[in-house]
Amino acid sequence: MEILSPGKLGEFVTIDTIRVKRYSRNPQIARALVEFGIVRELNEGVKRIFNEMKNYNLKDPEYSEPDRNSVLLVLENDIENRSKSSNNIEFNEKIKSAWNELSIPEKQALEFIFNNHGATREEISNIIGRSKGTAISLLNRLIEKKLIVWTGTTKQDNYGKYIIK
Repeated sequence: MEILSPGKLGEFVTIDTIRVKRYSRNPQIARALVEFGIVRELNEGVKRIFNEMKNYNLKDPEYSEPDRNSVLLVLENDIENRSKSSNNIEFNEKIKSAWNELSIPEKQALEFIFNNHGATREEISNIIGRSKGTAISLLNRLIEKKLIVWTGTTKQDNYGKYIIK
């Protein structure tokens, strides 16, 4: 997929620094997206795109400035690699039977927990690209579905992890 956006990159942002420098090209739209809960924080877009591509075993996004007056983003799909993230995981039977009913963020969380033998709230927040509160709600739903368990001693235990049940 190619996305061509008219206009130059922000003031001090270059193609080489786009992952670390932040600049909103349209702060009014960015603020509205935050207020409506569509994005978690201002200036998360580039970071989130890189994370989402990584989560699906896809190539990093490619940014370029084809004519110095526009920004081109290329997102390359790879159906074989992308499907490895869910189809080749040997989950337990309970997860296999629930898999098709889960949301994409729930699947991402379960895959991460499975592949890393557990995960913290913060790790899941980063994986799904949402706030810590949203991640906690998602994890609580997975607990209610009896797919994962919390290993901490209390809810505030920073060393506790969520693991596959």
